[in-house]
Amino acid sequence: MSNKKRLHPVAMLLSLLRYAREAALPLIFFVFVGGGSGYEWWHVIAIGALLLFTIGNGVLGWFFYTYQVENNELRIHQGFIFRKKRFIPRERIQSIDFSEGLIQRLFSLVKVQIETAGGGGEPEVVMSALRREDAELLRSELYDKRKPILDEEVEELESPKTYEYKLSWRELLIAASTSGGIGVVLSFVAAFASQVDDLLPDAFYKSITERVMEATLPYVLLGVAFLLLVSWIFSVLGTVLKYGGFILTRMENDLIINRGILEKRQLTIPVHRIQAIRIVEGVLRQPFGYSVLYVESGGGGGKDEQFSTILFPLIKRKKVTEVLAEILPELAIHEEYTSLPVRARRRYFFRFCIPVLLPIGVISYFVPYGAMSILLLPISALIGYLHYRDAASGVKNDVALLQFRQIGRTRVYVSRKKIQSLEIETTFFQKRRQLATFKVSILSSFAGKQFRVKDLGRSHAEELLYWYSYRSNKRKDHEE
Repeated sequence: MSNKKRLHPVAMLLSLLRYAREAALPLIFFVFVGGGSGYEWWHVIAIGALLLFTIGNGVLGWFFYTYQVENNELRIHQGFIFRKKRFIPRERIQSIDFSEGLIQRLFSLVKVQIETAGGGGEPEVVMSALRREDAELLRSELYDKRKPILDEEVEELESPKTYEYKLSWRELLIAASTSGGIGVVLSFVAAFASQVDDLLPDAFYKSITERVMEATLPYVLLGVAFLLLVSWIFSVLGTVLKYGGFILTRMENDLIINRGILEKRQLTIPVHRIQAIRIVEGVLRQPFGYSVLYVESGGGGGKDEQFSTILFPLIKRKKVTEVLAEILPELAIHEEYTSLPVRARRRYFFRFCIPVLLPIGVISYFVPYGAMSILLLPISALIGYLHYRDAASGVKNDVALLQFRQIGRTRVYVSRKKIQSLEIETTFFQKRRQLATFKVSILSSFAGKQFRVKDLGRSHAEELLYWYSYRSNKRKDHEE
């Protein structure tokens, strides 16, 4: 690996496709501009120049992109007009992940993504096309050889047995059916619908609009139901394609995740980089006892997963403790927690009921039958009660537990040594009722994360603060 190497030539094709997607809007603009009064000579020249630039940029970008491993660092040279050099020390590399899109799979290639400490929300290095053997060799040189150094920095633990978890097709279909991804599909449909009037002929668009306006309520409801059904089907299909063939493996001090049907991905999560475990029970999954496990780490994750990594797409809530005890014995999760005091219940009711009073008043005054909106009040009260009921926190040994509800119920486990800061906050109204907000901050792949539980008993919050402060000071005194 000390000699300079290039990516596979297929990288030129991938680069061409990427630039083609970016140039799609300008091309569409030229086509529509020329469509009104015929194409002018400058349209042809502009489109041709754009295509030549895209092809030339892909070819030259591939030719001038080289990489090598030398002096314990990855060295990348790229750029043909402005030359750029990047030297990444081996010890900064946190994970090396592989993925295989349709084009990579046709040529038995892989896409390599390298994440580093402080790399932010995006991979530090992305190599779009490497031979599998070259990718494995690169990972061996950069990642595997650094393990003996890292093992000296972490606590000595017995090497756990190799553990493998596979997601069955039944579990995959349940996960897909209850994923809640229908909201994403509907957002895309809404964004497309907002622009469809610019694409359709005026007469056709006007005709469709008039028919919709004249339709009776049953037909409108039928149309909405059909739209929801189609969105749900696309949501299920997307989840199946993303998590099909899901396998989680614990190999020594790494968690390795393989998933995907069309695009196969392999993610590597170093155990020592794990900051917290997040267990989420969605609204559709909680009644059936299912949950999703996320891992918060210093590397990995993406925007679609809130810069976290899904450790288990679907798992029975009662099996979480058993499974995590096998695959992550370093983080001893527990059920020791204290619920909120009764005096905090009123604050949760007010927090969710007060904001809907003004909309209810406006709707009732201006909209026929708007008085029916008063039903929002008991619904808001129920949501407030659920948030109050599910909020809790506690500690046992060196692991803190925070439980709260956003849309679904969330439970977070974080080891004391992974906590970046712990604080309690008291507002004027909380002080009158001897309540406080408990906050825990950890590192993450993007900009850090914070979890909080509102309206804990003040004395309990101070006990949690003392737990962290006392043990932190004790550890510092021991190190000194």
